[in-house]
Amino acid sequence: MGMTRREFIGSAGAMVVLGGRWAAAAEAAGEPLCTVAVVSDTHLGRKGSDSPAKWMQQVVEEINASAAEMTLFLGDLVDSGAKNAALYPEWVRIARGLKKPFHAVPGNHDPKALFTKHVHPETDYTVDHKGWRFILFQDARTDSHQGTVTAEQTAWIDGQLEDAAEKKLRAILCAHIIAHPNKHPDTGWWVRTGGKELRDAVKARRGTAVACLAGHFHCGLRGWSDLAGVHELVLPSTVWNVNRRLEEAPGFALREFRRGYTLVELHAESLAVRYKPIGAAAGEPLVLRLA
Repeated sequence: MGMTRREFIGSAGAMVVLGGRWAAAAEAAGEPLCTVAVVSDTHLGRKGSDSPAKWMQQVVEEINASAAEMTLFLGDLVDSGAKNAALYPEWVRIARGLKKPFHAVPGNHDPKALFTKHVHPETDYTVDHKGWRFILFQDARTDSHQGTVTAEQTAWIDGQLEDAAEKKLRAILCAHIIAHPNKHPDTGWWVRTGGKELRDAVKARRGTAVACLAGHFHCGLRGWSDLAGVHELVLPSTVWNVNRRLEEAPGFALREFRRGYTLVELHAESLAVRYKPIGAAAGEPLVLRLA
């Protein structure tokens, strides 16, 4: 997994928990090939929340001041999107404040028709950048917290991975819902339909596929590295995160729950993932070695 088993305390006072034991991140080697900001669950319009649009605006300003060369949004862009359809232009307006390119996938709050009208004309597409391929796809439905990936989508993803291998690109899959099965104290939400087939396809392309990124859990930074070394990460919300007490759960988690996003540094041999609480310094990197 590429992490030592000693206590790790980040700059924000956070700790990484691995299977109930303290774990530390090894230092990433050298300067990153590039840095990507990953933002999830902005939930514009959510009632009872302290101005999700304000937090998203601040995130945009912070990313502009960072080394990030692109930003990925992992769904739930607008809260209850069907009821708050008028907020999609507002979401796009804020996102377009980014100085570098951004790309997004829909979440279970984002109706496909509204996403394709306002955000991006496709829900399944790829972006290549500096030797990396980002495979973005829709796996969320507006009628369920569980995910669905069709056989056609899995075939398309496998084809994108095959093409990436031929072009000597490494690939990162980006969706709203993680395919990794999970149960209490996790949310119990994953890609229930087609998830096994998707994970089998990714496992078969190990080495080309290096990570799967998702949001949806609102628990900060959470992950597993048991898919033949392909890292599966759930990333924090910019609006709210809760402590699900994952100390004894399989995998790893960061003991940090402030609203925030992540900065992912892409290295030749590792991913260095930094939790960035809004308005505070980024934590020390969680370094995940690549196969």
